[in-house]
Amino acid sequence: MFGLVSVAVAAKLALRAEEPLTTTQPPKPYNFGFEVRDDNTTNYQNRAEVSDSEGRVKGSYSYVLPDGFVYTVTYEDNKDGQGLKSVVRKEPSGIDVIIPPPFSSRIAVDSQKSVFLN
Repeated sequence: MFGLVSVAVAAKLALRAEEPLTTTQPPKPYNFGFEVRDDNTTNYQNRAEVSDSEGRVKGSYSYVLPDGFVYTVTYEDNKDGQGLKSVVRKEPSGIDVIIPPPFSSRIAVDSQKSVFLN
């Protein structure tokens, strides 16, 4: 009886050893993007990215900096072992960027007192 149970357990263990053990899920395709266009603060930025079922990724993002230029970064990873490749472009935006004054931690409550925020 003991020998029969041992053979059954050994056979079951052998089947498990043959099954490949995977801890990583295969890549799932996705795409996303967003855009911000705020004329009051001249906050202009965007991003778009897509990935396929092989895990290849391609995308870009852009933003306008206080220097008045729009910076665009395009990137791609073909899963060819060379890693992420990116290109940066700098172009005039034609936007007069609004630079807000520095934040003051002092707010006037009335003409006689001030309140400090910390």
